[in-house]
Amino acid sequence: MLASTAEPFDSPDFLFEPKWDGFRCLAYLEKGTTQLKSRSGSDLSGSFPELASLHKCAAGIPAVLDGEIIAFHEGRESFYHLQQRVRHGHPGTPLGKHAQLAPIIFIAFDILYSGGKSVLAAPLEDRKELLRRTVADENQHLLINSYILEAGEALYAAAVAQGREGIVAKKRDSPYLPGKRSKLWLKIKPKKTVDAVVVGYVPKTDDSFVSLVLAQYSPKGELLHVGSVGTGFTEQETREILAELKPLSGKKPAVQRLRQPAADVIWVKPEMVVEVRIFEYTPRGTLRHPVYCRRREDLNPEQCVIKSWLEKGDG
Repeated sequence: MLASTAEPFDSPDFLFEPKWDGFRCLAYLEKGTTQLKSRSGSDLSGSFPELASLHKCAAGIPAVLDGEIIAFHEGRESFYHLQQRVRHGHPGTPLGKHAQLAPIIFIAFDILYSGGKSVLAAPLEDRKELLRRTVADENQHLLINSYILEAGEALYAAAVAQGREGIVAKKRDSPYLPGKRSKLWLKIKPKKTVDAVVVGYVPKTDDSFVSLVLAQYSPKGELLHVGSVGTGFTEQETREILAELKPLSGKKPAVQRLRQPAADVIWVKPEMVVEVRIFEYTPRGTLRHPVYCRRREDLNPEQCVIKSWLEKGDG
């Protein structure tokens, strides 16, 4: 279930919970096994072997939990360390330095199935209570997301003060609508962000670039140029991104509304997805003041649809 975007508000009809900077994930808990599935349907189980025993902490299995996989580093979430686990971790290999630096936790915030039966139609507050009964043993790798009632503005202010991702407001009686985005769940973030596909880059040196050329898909499946981003990267991120883009270089993708001078661009296959912070879309449909935030390896390029952000929320 997906959330629309909103501004901070108070309401007795909503509960409010922290928004985490990680990978959205469904945990399928069976007798003797745990399987982790990303929002795009990818199997994440091999990248996070320390979560392989979540089923041992739960009652009423088979069960399906909705939540977020996060990595903690120096007292807060680290999307970078989480990303490294997915990029470099393989089933059967040692966890490596990223696991040592950033412990992995599954934050559960909803339950879809309990005892093999669907609870999708149950009110959210009832599912929250069922989740607490199901997760009988919270530990270092499994926690239940906390929430408060009514006071959304206060929780949002606290999240901003702590430099967090924001909060999520959920209607207390809302059912769970798989794959649907509605105003029953509202994402309240300090900055507007969008996901875009990298279709090229302007080189600077052998191991750096001036900017990334970005595109998003139209509702009809057309790849539309939305501008370029050249700020927000660390030196390490620049090197890593460029190393992955070079093998993708080739002929220019079928990008429409292109205003980037073709002579300056090294074109690449539209496979890499990045999240950028923006002020707004310009009237011409380009991103205003984009700043790079992070890679989004949990998303497929086809999920970067411009209309879904403009009208319904950003993911």
